[in-house]
Amino acid sequence: MIFPRIFRQGFFWACLFICVAGLFLAFPNPVLQIPFFIFLFFLGLNYIALNTRSRGEAFRLGLLVSGPAYAASLYWIVVPVYVYGHFPLVLAVFVPLLLGFVLGLFSSLYVILVHIMSRRFSWFALGIFGGAVWASLEFAREYVLTGFPWLVAAQAFSVWPESIQAVSIVGSYGLAMLLACAGLWIHQGRKLPVLAALALLVPVLGHGYFLKHEDHDAPSKDILIVQGNLDQDIKWEEEIQMKTVEKYKELTQQALREEKADLVIWPETAMPFYLQEQSRMSFIVMNFAQKQDVNLITGAPAYEMLDDGINYQLHNRAFWVSERGLIKSFYDKERLVPFGEYIPWSEHLFFLDRLVAGPMDFSPGKSTAPLKNEELALGMLICYEIIFPGLVRDRVQRSANVLINISNDAWFGPTSAPKQHLHLSVLRAVEQGRYVVRSTNTGISAFIDPSGRVYKSTSLFQEATLSGRVRLLDEKTFYHVWHWPINWTLAGISFAGLALCLVLPAKKTFS
Repeated sequence: MIFPRIFRQGFFWACLFICVAGLFLAFPNPVLQIPFFIFLFFLGLNYIALNTRSRGEAFRLGLLVSGPAYAASLYWIVVPVYVYGHFPLVLAVFVPLLLGFVLGLFSSLYVILVHIMSRRFSWFALGIFGGAVWASLEFAREYVLTGFPWLVAAQAFSVWPESIQAVSIVGSYGLAMLLACAGLWIHQGRKLPVLAALALLVPVLGHGYFLKHEDHDAPSKDILIVQGNLDQDIKWEEEIQMKTVEKYKELTQQALREEKADLVIWPETAMPFYLQEQSRMSFIVMNFAQKQDVNLITGAPAYEMLDDGINYQLHNRAFWVSERGLIKSFYDKERLVPFGEYIPWSEHLFFLDRLVAGPMDFSPGKSTAPLKNEELALGMLICYEIIFPGLVRDRVQRSANVLINISNDAWFGPTSAPKQHLHLSVLRAVEQGRYVVRSTNTGISAFIDPSGRVYKSTSLFQEATLSGRVRLLDEKTFYHVWHWPINWTLAGISFAGLALCLVLPAKKTFS
């Protein structure tokens, strides 16, 4: 009978509204984005944490308000599940709700831990410990349950690149700690805590507006992005494959007549056939690169025969076709989309099929080294791999001097998903101090500089070509060099707060 009693509490409905509105409006959505609304989300969670009578009630209420909040911002998941997964609409709407409650588990853990800490610490210490807990839980989201670090706190401010320059020093999780800390102090509603929050937020979010980003004295390359805008429903049909090849060929030829390019990039699975095989379509692609005297990166499915000579593994691959018309190297996607490219825990979920159309189930790649040619060292990231800080950091650690993200966001239709995806790419650019080039099938394709500025981009669902110049950078950010000490410090602060809770007596209120 606990849930009916909760639903009768007026403050629950107020917190639910605040959390849903705060999270939905803090990130790209069809209405209006206001990054500072992330503090409304924190306000709702903190009110529950500091005003509930028991740990169980804090956890339940935290889950019941944060689950729908995440689900509302992830509404776009209905599109691939319903349109391409062929789920009944009434069932498809439950998928973002389910994922929302999975993400809500992390928020509800934050609520219960802040609830416990609030009975033992002053407002100042609560902000420090609570902020570190939030950051540690965001870090955990990168790895737990296959990992899904989407809608992280720092991402809300990616629309204002100047406000996220701190991530080059403390990373997105470090910035999340500072935002959550300020959220706890603001919640106090008293003069001193609010002033402390402002003293923290103004330099952290504002110092980027006074930074001068000088042009890097480094080699540059001209890159051409081609956005084919192909219908996802028919892309894999045999009679459409040749038309797909011709379309990308013609769009690229038209663009190369007007501008020179050192590298051409086609999107994830732009070629819906096995490029590695000798076929008429493969010959057209190879011959095109040779005639145009251009290096080409293109996505395509691929396979690898196993030692038994009978079985094989499929890969989501990025091919590098050289100006001589030969496959120079390739990268196989390392982090696959669960339920889209493979079934996690398939031995237990054998009754589920993949939710999207495509050849078959993919296997993860093993080599993450950059694709190199003379000065170029391309850190390849396919689809949502760009959202994982660790994967991007690994590319830079292995000497990538520019980051290339090929993706296919056509699955999500004209929703907020492509812009949310773009904003996570902005975070990675600043975090690692690298240019990011995004080539997508239907948009948003973009060039992002190391300060997070999107200096060229395309619209959604339009044929487009986009030329941009990038610098090949070797310098590493402070966060890249010190990421493990920073992340372990955040975790250490969290564990220290929890350890102190075991020895400090609880009190009804905190000063």
